Amino acid sequence: MKKITILWILILIPYFVFANAEKKSKEMCDCLKEAKISQTENDKKECLNLREKHVKALKKGSKQHEGYLKSLSSCEQELAGVPQVDPNLTTEEKTKVVCDCMKNASKQNRMGCFKLQSDYAKTISDMEEKKAFNLNSQTCGE
Repeated sequence: MKKITILWILILIPYFVFANAEKKSKEMCDCLKEAKISQTENDKKECLNLREKHVKALKKGSKQHEGYLKSLSSCEQELAGVPQVDPNLTTEEKTKVVCDCMKNASKQNRMGCFKLQSDYAKTISDMEEKKAFNLNSQTCGE
């Protein structure tokens, strides 16, 4: 009986740990959305304080923290108007998405386009194809 209880605890701990990180990233995303809408300094400060609280609770550098950052990155891309990565696109389609992002992004949002370019490059396993993608997607932003 004791072994079964310990087994259940070991099985459920990762679930609650990652659920906690997911919950915190959603909370942070909601805060960022609210701050973007309101544009008030108090809302922006509240988000900074919330992020500090989350980083402290999730222990910076831990797997929980990494999961939190990954989920949060997706939210930040959405807020910046940068499309989500679709690994099923062809290399030409990926290049077009990156180029469209660069063309339509304001100076402030261009960093999101560079991240999009990097994320798409990671989805290409063939080294020659990846080189071509990097060259083509770099030149469209100029």
